[in-house]
Amino acid sequence: MKKLFFLTLLFIPLAVFAKVTLSGNWIEVKRMKLDKSVVAYKDTIHIKFMIGNEYVWQKSGGFTYRGTFRVTDKDLDLGMRDFAIVQKTSDKLVLQDDDGIYELAPDHTVAQQQSAALKPEAPAAPVNSINQMVGHWSVYKRTSAQVLKEVDYTRILKMIDITGGSSDGKLGYLYASKDADNAPSWKIDSYSDQTLHCSGRDKREFKVLKCENNDMVLEEDGITYFFKQFK
Repeated sequence: MKKLFFLTLLFIPLAVFAKVTLSGNWIEVKRMKLDKSVVAYKDTIHIKFMIGNEYVWQKSGGFTYRGTFRVTDKDLDLGMRDFAIVQKTSDKLVLQDDDGIYELAPDHTVAQQQSAALKPEAPAAPVNSINQMVGHWSVYKRTSAQVLKEVDYTRILKMIDITGGSSDGKLGYLYASKDADNAPSWKIDSYSDQTLHCSGRDKREFKVLKCENNDMVLEEDGITYFFKQFK
């Protein structure tokens, strides 16, 4: 009997302290009060968990929030909000805070849109001159060739202004996520071999993979940035 008791104790920590990992796109499918009575809602929660412990949060019709998240035991800390993780399976995520209980399911519409976006495209035309890239470009997506242990927002780009030439002889300016809009960390010194050569806080080189139809794609050290010019 004692042997059975101790064997039971050995298995309890595995069940209680199993590590919860979060990834992918989720959409709210049910909302309840703390007494588990169902409530109606229109501000559906959408959450995307990304590499480097980054997340994107949006309620239908509301603002989009970005940041980093942390999971500790059964607690999900988004910085702006904190939830208890009530349940996590491959097809269900249940969160709870002082205001209610939120049941989410994988958002397959996002995967379908991404699949459609992967259809074969004609090869991008070579960018022979920086004049083909002139404009104010904002990052709308980025990918990484490997999982980032942490995200350095003093280096991750948020936008680029390409002038193609200016009074100070520079070809443009690059802004990190934490840069003020009037204080870029790098400037473009030259363009050659499909590469932007930049200086400032340090030396950087960005391979230009595409610049056409209001899409610009740059790559540096395995991180690919996707830009658009928003009117």
